[in-house]
Amino acid sequence: MVRLLCLVLLTGCAARSWAPEPSKLQPWTMALRDQQPEEAFAAVYNAGSKHLIFIGAKHANKIDSPTFRMTEAAYAAFRIDTVIAEGFATSRGANPPTTIAWAARNVATADGFVEGGETVPTVMGAQREPATLLGGEADDLEIKAQMAAAGVSDEDLLGFYVLRNIPQWIGERQVTDAGDPRLPNLVVAALAKNRQSLQLPLGVLPDYQAWAAWYQRLNRRPIGSGFVTEEVGPLADGRFATNRIGHAISKARGTHLHNLIVAHLNARQTVLVVFGASHLMIHRPALDAVLGEPCYTGSDLTAAAAACR
Repeated sequence: MVRLLCLVLLTGCAARSWAPEPSKLQPWTMALRDQQPEEAFAAVYNAGSKHLIFIGAKHANKIDSPTFRMTEAAYAAFRIDTVIAEGFATSRGANPPTTIAWAARNVATADGFVEGGETVPTVMGAQREPATLLGGEADDLEIKAQMAAAGVSDEDLLGFYVLRNIPQWIGERQVTDAGDPRLPNLVVAALAKNRQSLQLPLGVLPDYQAWAAWYQRLNRRPIGSGFVTEEVGPLADGRFATNRIGHAISKARGTHLHNLIVAHLNARQTVLVVFGASHLMIHRPALDAVLGEPCYTGSDLTAAAAACR
């Protein structure tokens, strides 16, 4: 009788599983970018008795920023089981000690500046909760293989990996802009680090001059103070050649993150994701396809907890 009732109700007596829908990830376009809210925002989903809280961060370095406040509010409003953070690989494992130690060292200055940005309250909040902390990024070699299949050269991949650091370096006050005389040393160090992680030979963009020439060849102007953050955006229809590289990488990153989220929801966990706002815009259609419409969208996560009971 119980088995018959389960079949009739079509809900089953076992816990529901969700199937990932990475094909529904939305390409990042200029039109989608223009729809993105100006400040940090979130989408909260019911997942059975658990929740998915996806914070679309506006990358910030001040403790009084909306991104920092929303991250802290998520821990206060929900009982989090797993935290997925931007910027480091899932393959580092649960609660990677080097990431936690790095976040612990990032103490706010007297004016409330935190060099490591919103990753710091995300990581430290997971320690206080306590929740399992995971990186939300695919391995570099996984990205490399997918880029090769998509026709992106090793030189373009390495060059873009370094270029995308510039907005972060500006936010961290390591340079004022891309014309800062401190930039070449940062680029050389980033070339060495990323060349190693991507397992590329020394002859691929061997020095700053080669990297600067690569940049000028693609974006048709010398690297300098005229650099704009848009150049590293994954815009499918962007005006810079580097946008196309970013778009290809974004597809690989998005698929990895989407599958990771769904896997942890299927493990019956409340999941907090803290990634840049563009990622939430990209992921919304895929997450809606898996979970249905969010029970809350906005920036007040205390209100979200009440709305998503």
